[in-house]
Amino acid sequence: MFESLKDRVAGANGGEIPFEEQINGLKKKIEIVSENKKMEGDLLFMTTYMASAMTANVSRPELFEYTAHRHEYISTKYVRRVVEFVNQWHYSYSEGLTMVGERVPNTMLRNMFNRFANAIDSGIPDGDFLAMELNTARSMYRNSFEQGFEMLKKWGDAYIAMLFSSMLVAIILMISVAIYAPSGIDSTLNISYALIFMTAGFGVGLMYKAVPVDEKTLDRSMNRWCSREQAMIHRLQTPVLAITAVSVLLLILMGVNTGMIFLLIGLLFAPIGIIAYVDNHNVVMRDEDFPAFIRGIGSIMEGKGTTVVEAIREIDRKSLVTLEPLINSVYTKLNLGLDEALTWEKFIGDCGTNLIAKYMNIFRDSVALGGAPGVIGKIVGSSMLSQVLLRRKRDMVAMGFVVLLVPMHIAMIGIFLTLYEVLHTMSNAITSVMSTLGDNGAALSGSDSVAGSMMGSMNLFVNFPEEKMVPYVMTICLMMTVANIIAGKIVMGGDRYMYFFLSALLFTLTGLLVLIVPPLISSFFQIPQFGAV
Repeated sequence: MFESLKDRVAGANGGEIPFEEQINGLKKKIEIVSENKKMEGDLLFMTTYMASAMTANVSRPELFEYTAHRHEYISTKYVRRVVEFVNQWHYSYSEGLTMVGERVPNTMLRNMFNRFANAIDSGIPDGDFLAMELNTARSMYRNSFEQGFEMLKKWGDAYIAMLFSSMLVAIILMISVAIYAPSGIDSTLNISYALIFMTAGFGVGLMYKAVPVDEKTLDRSMNRWCSREQAMIHRLQTPVLAITAVSVLLLILMGVNTGMIFLLIGLLFAPIGIIAYVDNHNVVMRDEDFPAFIRGIGSIMEGKGTTVVEAIREIDRKSLVTLEPLINSVYTKLNLGLDEALTWEKFIGDCGTNLIAKYMNIFRDSVALGGAPGVIGKIVGSSMLSQVLLRRKRDMVAMGFVVLLVPMHIAMIGIFLTLYEVLHTMSNAITSVMSTLGDNGAALSGSDSVAGSMMGSMNLFVNFPEEKMVPYVMTICLMMTVANIIAGKIVMGGDRYMYFFLSALLFTLTGLLVLIVPPLISSFFQIPQFGAV
C-alpha cells in the first residue's frame, strides 16, 4: 500500500518525492549522532574482542575476518570495509585502515584505525598493540562516561529551573487573563504553549546529548529468547496500549473529567511499569554478578584443564545470587548433553542483558579459537567490571534526579491547579456578588467615590473565560507530565519499557492532583456571599 502511494506521489511530481533529499539528509544526521553516542562503548566491545582473540595467536587476516563478522558491533562495519580493501583490491592492512579511517565520521574510531595502521607499519605485534589499545579504550570510555554524568548533574538542575520558569510564565499569563479577561486570548495562550514546549524540548535535548549511553537490555535481534519479565512486557504492551487509546478516546467523547483520564492512563500502565522496574533491577544485578562468574570459569578451566561443565560445577554459585538459578539451568542442560551453543544462547536470553550477551560471546569465541580461558576471563571480566562500576555512579545521579523530579512535578502541577481554582472561585464569587447588587452596584461603579473605585476593582475579576482556561490548564499539565516522563527516561536509561514505569507514576500523580485540588480549594477558600444592598 505504502509503495503504491509512494509511486503515485513520485509520479505526480515528475518522478521525485517532495523533500526526499532533505528527509534523507536529516535521517543521516540523526544516524550519525546516534552512532557517535554509542561508539565509546561499542569500541570497547570490539577492542576487547580483538584482544581476547589474540590470546589464541591468530593471524592478522583471521583476526580481521573474525572481527568483521561480529555484526552486533557498530564499528565492525568499518572493519568489513578494511577487509574488502585487502581481499578485493589487494591493499595492505595498513593502507586499508588508513583509507577507511579517513572516511569514518567518528573521531575515536578514526584515531584508533590510524594508531593500528602506524603500529603495523612500525612492526609492533598485533597482540601487544591490542593490549595497549584495550587500556586506552577503557580509559577513554571511563573519561567520556564520567564527563557525561557530571554534565548530567548540571543540566538536570538547569532543566528543573527552566521548567519552573516556564511554569511561572504560564501562571502569570493565567492571572492576567483572570484580571483583565481580554476578548482575544488565544494568541496569549499559544505563547504559553510554545514557551513550555521549547523550554522542555531544549532541556530534554541537552540532557540527551550529555547523558552517556548505557544499553542495559538485550537487543531482540541478537537472541530468540529474553528474560521472563521482558517476555511478559512484550506480550502485554500492545493490548495495553490499544485498550488505553480506546478508553481515553471514549472518555474524551463522554466528557469525563480530565483527571480521571490521566488517572486511568497511569493505572493501565502500572502493571507493565512495575514489571519493567523489576526487570531493570534484575538486569543491573545480573551484570554486577557476571564479571566474577566469567573470571572464575576462565581460571578454573585454565588452572585445572577442565571443560566448562566441570568449571561450572566447581565455581561457588551461592555467591552469585541473581545468576545462580540461570547457572544451575546451564549446568543441568550441559550435563544432559544438550547442544552447548543453544544452551549458552538460552542463558544469554534468560539474563536479558546487553553486557552479558556481548561479553559471553567474546569469551566463548576466543576460547573456541584456542585462547587461554584464564587470560580471556580476566580481559572480559575487567572490561565488563569497568562498565558496571561506571553504571553505579550513573545510577546514583539518576536516582537523585528522579527523587527530585517527582516532588518537583507534584509542586508545579499542584501550584498551577491551586492558583487556577483560586482565581476561578474568586471570579465566581465576585460575579455572584455583583449580580446581587443589581442597579445599586451599577450606580456605585459609575460614581467617583471610594466605593466606586472598589466596585471598579472588583469588575476586573468578572467574566473569567472558563471555557478556554480549562483546556489551557489541562494542556499545560499534560505537556509538563510528558516532558518529565521523557526527561526521567533519558536520565534513568534502560529499555523503552521504562516509559511505562514513569508514565504510570507521573500520570497517576497528575490525575490525583487534578481530582483532589478543586474540592480542597472549594472547602478551604470560600468568599462570603452578601445579600442585595
